[in-house]
Amino acid sequence: MDAIASYSDEELIKLYRQENDAIYIGELYKRYAVLVFGVCYKFLKDQTNASEAVSEIFEHLLIKLKTQEVDYFKSWLYMLCKHKLLRKIEKNKSLETIELENNSEKFMENDTSMYLNSVEEKSELLQKALSNLNEEQRTCIELFYYQQKTYQEVASITGYELNKVKSAIQNGKRNLKIFMEEKQHENE
Repeated sequence: MDAIASYSDEELIKLYRQENDAIYIGELYKRYAVLVFGVCYKFLKDQTNASEAVSEIFEHLLIKLKTQEVDYFKSWLYMLCKHKLLRKIEKNKSLETIELENNSEKFMENDTSMYLNSVEEKSELLQKALSNLNEEQRTCIELFYYQQKTYQEVASITGYELNKVKSAIQNGKRNLKIFMEEKQHENE
């Protein structure tokens, strides 16, 4: 069993695909469960829900890693968590609303309405920021982050050289950050 701990993340994924043995995902769980819990807790603000989300995410890995190419597991896992959690929040946000007797506005029972509004606003702002990128950067970022493609897959789909893909993603991220910061300062 100690030999498994010496494998890199990529080797564990490769062995999992070859042998279809969840023991390799178990090792990834040992390495990253705390990180995933931290991300889940940051988004969900509840220990029980975060623990449940960790289990769901690692169950999802059993399916996803059979077919998806992953170059950098840790960053890929973070993006997977983020996307699943945002979908979970979006799905659940309307389930816990109440209507106040003297007011027709709806509020979230668990006090996450401000957080959810913030997520929605940031999502809208991010879409505006994406539309301001040049086509090369926007395409590479959408494929890499939203469709969870690897650098090689993005290069293959777009026809760009691998270094050009990496550069477009890096420059696109920087431009998105600049745009988001400028808009945030305008709103302060």
